[in-house]
Amino acid sequence: MKYKIGQLANRYKGIIGTVIAENKAGILVRFNGSQQLYFKEEELKACKK
Repeated sequence: MKYKIGQLANRYKGIIGTVIAENKAGILVRFNGSQQLYFKEEELKACKK
């Protein structure tokens, strides 16, 4: 897995989320504390803190 739990990642410009899980469906990222979306690994970009 390229992304670790708790790592910051983004898919959309200006919106940063936190990686919270990974499974066969993809990588689960939480945005704004409530919204959770699955993405494929190649769709995400890692962010620095």
